Amino acid sequence: MKKQIVLAISLLAFLIPACSSETDKEGVYDSEAVAALDNISKVIGELNSCSYTLKTFVEENNDAGEFSQFSNTHDVYMRGPNKMHIHTIGTKGEKSYWYDGLSLAFYSYDKNIYDTVSAPESIIPAIDFLHDKYGIDFPASNFFYPDFTDDILNHFDNVFYLGEEVIDDVECLAIEASNEVNILSIWIEKDSGMPKKLILEKKEENAGFYEATFTNWRINPILPDILFEFEPPVGAERVKIEPIN
Repeated sequence: MKKQIVLAISLLAFLIPACSSETDKEGVYDSEAVAALDNISKVIGELNSCSYTLKTFVEENNDAGEFSQFSNTHDVYMRGPNKMHIHTIGTKGEKSYWYDGLSLAFYSYDKNIYDTVSAPESIIPAIDFLHDKYGIDFPASNFFYPDFTDDILNHFDNVFYLGEEVIDDVECLAIEASNEVNILSIWIEKDSGMPKKLILEKKEENAGFYEATFTNWRINPILPDILFEFEPPVGAERVKIEPIN
């Protein structure tokens, strides 16, 4: 059986606090939409490796009621079960992460600082651990969780297939999920079955908006070990990443 690659992003942090946590509620679920969501997990579950570019855009209000916008472009490289490299450039600067199955290294190009911390020996446990302990979020979608469809059905009252749409010249299947608070729009590449785009917005005016667009998908590329190895640049300062709790 091929090795499964699964990742999460801060989408959960944006989504779940505003949603019901019940798992036995009734909803209206289009079977065609559910099948399309299930197919994402099937396709990703057959990957040995992949790379892609993810462009994200966030609008949010903080606790003080201040409105802010953030955008980032992430180049992501993964090789199952325990290799990952991410390069990010955007509103908050330029940085990279390297994960080799034993540790995760972080480097800020703007500040010329780095750190390396121990991490669990496979991708999902490593990402969960680093998020929970250090508050580090990674630029991939909850599409990539094996139980992604269940998460959608548990947190949204209605899930519908809207038909086919063209996004950036790519034919896609369009799906919409909604509950009392949020609307989640998902586009899936028709030919590959891979995620193309999602938009998560809150129904309350000016309450929040998240958009992520995938491009440059490469399926099962050869990714050498050196891509996931980190050597501090000459003159870089090691600054400890502090736990969040």
